[in-house]
Amino acid sequence: MFNQILMALKFGAASEFALLKGVELAQAHDAELLIFHALDFTLGELSDDDPQRLNCVADAHQQYTAKIEPLLGDFEKVSFRCLPADPALMTCKMAREMGTDLIVLGCHQLPEKMCLGRVDYIGMTILEKAPCPVMLVPLCE
Repeated sequence: MFNQILMALKFGAASEFALLKGVELAQAHDAELLIFHALDFTLGELSDDDPQRLNCVADAHQQYTAKIEPLLGDFEKVSFRCLPADPALMTCKMAREMGTDLIVLGCHQLPEKMCLGRVDYIGMTILEKAPCPVMLVPLCE
C-alpha cells in the first residue's frame, strides 16, 4: 500500500515518537522513508557555501546522527534531507514531486485532548495542502 513515506521532522519528543510509527509502517510495507527537516527559511537567502548556512546544516546532521539514527534500529531504507524552507509548504511540495504515499507528522497534544483546532500552523497547513494522506501521531507518554 505504501511505497514511499515522508516524515516531517522537528527535533523533539513528538517527532521522535512519530518517527517510530513511521519506521513501523515503512518496515511493514517495505517502503522507503524520507525524513525531512526544514531549516530556518531565511537561510535560503544565503549562498550554499555561506558559513552560517553550512553550520546550520552541519548541526541538523549532527542532531540526526545523535537523536534519530539510534531510533531507526536496523531499518536501512531511509534517507535524511534538510534545507532552508517553510516546513509545511516544502513538505507538501516534496510529497507532490516524489509521489509520496503518506506524510507522517508528530504533534504535541495527547490523544484525549487532540482536535484539529489545536494542531499547529505547520500541521494544519500540511493537512490542508498535502497531495496524499497525512498521519498525525500524538505524543503518547
